[in-house]
Amino acid sequence: MERQTAQMFEGLVPKNTDPEEAAVQAEPLQITLDPEEIPTNWPARKKWSSTMVVVFMTATVTFCSSVHTAAIAGVAASYQCSKTVATLGVTTFLLGFATGPLLFAPLSEVWGRSLVFRITFLLFFCFNIGCATAPNISALLVLRFLAGFFGSPTVTNSGGSLADIWPQSQRSVPFALFTTGSSLGPVVAPIVGGFISQHLVWRWNYGVVSILAGIVYVAMLLLLPETYVVVLLQQKKVKAGFRPACQSFKEQYATNLTRPWLMLFTEPILFTLGLYSAFVWGILYLDFTAYPVVFQQSRQWSQGIAGLSFLGIGLGMAIATASSPWINDIHAAFVKKLGGPKPEARLPHLIVLAWLIPIALFWFGWTANPPTHWAAPIAAGTPFGIGFVTLFLGTNAYLTDCYGRFSASALAANAVLRSLFSAGFPLFAAQMYVRLGTPWASNLLGFIALAMAPVPWALYTYGPWLRSKSKYHLWTVELEENSKGSM
Repeated sequence: MERQTAQMFEGLVPKNTDPEEAAVQAEPLQITLDPEEIPTNWPARKKWSSTMVVVFMTATVTFCSSVHTAAIAGVAASYQCSKTVATLGVTTFLLGFATGPLLFAPLSEVWGRSLVFRITFLLFFCFNIGCATAPNISALLVLRFLAGFFGSPTVTNSGGSLADIWPQSQRSVPFALFTTGSSLGPVVAPIVGGFISQHLVWRWNYGVVSILAGIVYVAMLLLLPETYVVVLLQQKKVKAGFRPACQSFKEQYATNLTRPWLMLFTEPILFTLGLYSAFVWGILYLDFTAYPVVFQQSRQWSQGIAGLSFLGIGLGMAIATASSPWINDIHAAFVKKLGGPKPEARLPHLIVLAWLIPIALFWFGWTANPPTHWAAPIAAGTPFGIGFVTLFLGTNAYLTDCYGRFSASALAANAVLRSLFSAGFPLFAAQMYVRLGTPWASNLLGFIALAMAPVPWALYTYGPWLRSKSKYHLWTVELEENSKGSM
C-alpha cells in the first residue's frame, strides 16, 4: 500500500491535460519515490526546519520591500532629489517583485524549488549590498529593482514549497507562519528603519538587510532540501541511469511561463481574489507613506518614534497568527459540514473578518488628526492587521486547495497583481492625504474596501459552480481521483 501511495506521483494524468502533465505520464514506471522520500512523509523535525527557513527567507525579503520608506528623507538629501523620486525606491523594488515571478515561478517547476532559491537569494543578497553602496539615485533605483526581481521567488514560490511539505489537513499553522513572515516583515521594517535613519546613515538600512540575508542564506543551504516531488522523481531516475521522456526545456518552460497569465485572466476565482488581495496589500504599502504624513507632519513626531505607529498593525497581525489554531478548528468544522475538504471550507471566517478592513480605514481616517489622542489612530491598525493576515492566509490556502498541482502558478499570478498594486499606491499616497486630508483620503479607501468585503461570501456561495467550470481545478480533481484509484 505504501509503495502504491508513492506511485501516485507517477504517470497519473487526466486525458485532457497540458504538456507538462503529459511529460510526467511518459516517465518509466519502474522507478518511484520511496514513501520516506516524499516530502509530506518527512519527519516532523525536517518539515519544521524547512518551514522555518522558508518563513525567515520570506520575512527578510518583505522587510527589504518597505525598509526604504525609512530612508526616503536621507536618500533625497544625499542625492539632492525630490522625495517623490526618492520614493521610487519602493516602487522599483515592487516592480521587480512583480516581474520576477513571471520568470522564476515556471522555472521552479522545471528546475525545482531549491536550485531557484539558492541562485536568486544569493543575488538578492548581493544587490542589497549594492544598494548600501550606491553612488547615485539612478544606481540605487536599478539595484532596488534587481533586489526585488531576485527576491520575488522567495515569497511567490514559498507557498508551493509549503504545499509540497504539508498535507492539506496540516497546512493551517505552517501557512499562518508563512503569512506572518510575509506581512510582519514590511511592518517591522519602518520601525527598525526609522531608528536606524535617525541615529545612523540611511545606508545602514541596507546593511541590516544584507546581514539578515547572509545568515538566512547559510541556513537555507543547510536546512532546506528540494521539496518538489516531480523534480525529486526526475533526479532519482537520472541517478538510476534513466533518460526521462519529457518535453524539451524550451517547451516545458514556455508552458509554465504562460500558465500564470492564462490562469489570471481565464479563472474568475483567481482574478477576483487576486484583485481583492492586491487592493489590501496596496493599502498596506500606502500606509508606509501615509503614516509619516499623519504622525511626523501633523503630530511633529521624530522619525524613529513615528515608526512605532505601525505597532498597531503589527499587533493585529500577531493576534491573527496566534488565532490560527481556532481558524484551523473552523476549517475542520466546515470540512465536516461540506462533506469533505472542499476549498470553500477556507472561507467562513473571512466572511466576517473581511469587514475589519473598511472598519479600520474609517476608524483611522476620523481619529488621525489632533486633538484626538494618538492612541486612537494607532489602535485602528489592529483590526486592519487582523483582516490583512486572515485574508492573505485564507486566500493562499483557498487557491492552493482549489488548484492543487497548479497552485504555484496561481500564487505567482496573485503575487504579480499584489506587487503591481503595492508598487503604485505609495506614489500617490502622500499627495492624496495632503490634498484630500486624512479623513477623506481614508474614507475613499474605506468605501472601496466596503464594496469588496462581500467577496469571501460570494466565493463561498458560488465557488463550487465556478470551480465546476475551471479546467485547472477539474484537472486537479481528476489527478486526485486517479491517485486514489491506484491505491
